[in-house]
Amino acid sequence: MASTTVYFDHDADDQQIRPPFRSGDAGFVWSNQDVGFETDSQVNISPNSLHALHGHGVVLQLGALDAAMGEVGNGQDAVFGPASVEQALRIFYEADRKTYGARHDLLVRGSRDGAEPEYRIIVDNREYQRTLSRLQYLCSTAARMGQGVRIRA
Repeated sequence: MASTTVYFDHDADDQQIRPPFRSGDAGFVWSNQDVGFETDSQVNISPNSLHALHGHGVVLQLGALDAAMGEVGNGQDAVFGPASVEQALRIFYEADRKTYGARHDLLVRGSRDGAEPEYRIIVDNREYQRTLSRLQYLCSTAARMGQGVRIRA
């Protein structure tokens, strides 16, 4: 029996997003003498951009960096110290260069047994490019200020 294919609905609002589709975010990390480390949220990573980051291998490349805490790509926070932030910035620039202007139909989760659907996303490249630009700005600002970056992907 052939499995069906379910495509991500770009018009759905955030409350209608169901697994395996998910979103993420990113922000600065800084040291606070009273509580240790603090973080904020500067960049919302939409399901479109998050799955594009996964599908284009960006998350895998980030995972090869020396994270100060956590692991990139499992939906949890991963923290990169100042030394790794510049490397992350280069990864985001390269992703921007590689994917600009192209159309991508990416697998999010395949059918395990043919009975359940296959989940895919057609990447809205304009939105993905805006997210990459925001991640580049976040990393370049953090590098200038000597701060770390937190990414949930």
